[in-house]
Amino acid sequence: MKVVNGKWQDQHGEPVDNFNAPKLMEIGQKVKAVYGKEITSSRIELISSIVNLTEREESSLAHLLNRDDVSFSKLAGF
Repeated sequence: MKVVNGKWQDQHGEPVDNFNAPKLMEIGQKVKAVYGKEITSSRIELISSIVNLTEREESSLAHLLNRDDVSFSKLAGF
């Protein structure tokens, strides 16, 4: 699930309906669990991306995030 032009879509570009609404609710619960009421579209996109990772991709991301030599400020251009 992701927000495109202000509208929710599933991974196939289809709008939210009765079939994919449970996935949207799941992502909403996870975003709220991590960020509380401080929800932004970037945070929704981040959680949605993490949820869709394979176990191997998730492990690689965790390794990257735990590296001391990675500066996310530099990656983001700050």
